Amino acid sequence: MVSFSVVIPTRDRPDFLREAVASLLNQTLLPAEIIVADDGEGASAAVRGMTPLIRVLNNERRGPVAARLLGVRAASADCIAFLDDDDWLTEPGYFAAIARHFDNGADFTHADGAMVFSDGQPGIAYSFPADARSLERDNTILISAVAYRRSLHDRLGEFDTALPFYWDWDWYLRVARAGARLHHHRQPVVAIRVHARNMSGATMEAERRANLDRFAEKHGLPPLVLKNHLSLVREQPPGR
Repeated sequence: MVSFSVVIPTRDRPDFLREAVASLLNQTLLPAEIIVADDGEGASAAVRGMTPLIRVLNNERRGPVAARLLGVRAASADCIAFLDDDDWLTEPGYFAAIARHFDNGADFTHADGAMVFSDGQPGIAYSFPADARSLERDNTILISAVAYRRSLHDRLGEFDTALPFYWDWDWYLRVARAGARLHHHRQPVVAIRVHARNMSGATMEAERRANLDRFAEKHGLPPLVLKNHLSLVREQPPGR
């Protein structure tokens, strides 16, 4: 059975971070290691004593994409999974289930989740398929529900640091276009916390627009509509 290195980028959110780590420790198949890439300060103190599986690396405030790269470069397991520090896993059997997909030949898995609102609004279920064609229109994949073979980086290189808002979409599209075997795990496994400090929120719209144009140009795509995961799920037809 494959093993997992889980990378958690974090910056000055100790309570969220502890909740994310606790959800990993509730898995029936524990990760081989949990790599916390600290882009702020205090992560080591926040998780001290929680588990010997944790390594905390100092990203020296170089930003979230650099934090993920730091974690990926340090990873040693067969597969890499991400969990943002403000999200948490809700399905204890998640890693055990996707391990079977990898053992059956998958290169990349993405699962469903739920958008959970800090202000008490009712949560919204999130479920979308993804392939090379659909990823040329929208980024429908939740980063905290992604796992992939670490060897994909040997073939395709690292994340594009010139795309700080859309590095993940860029990675998914590169993986899909390379012919990797994508598997949609059609079960909700993660809670995506929607709050004022989400990077994909209403702030930084001009920067996001410019970055999206750069992404489209890089991949030979027509101009794309500026969206985020919340707007995607809200525009779904009723009863989908």
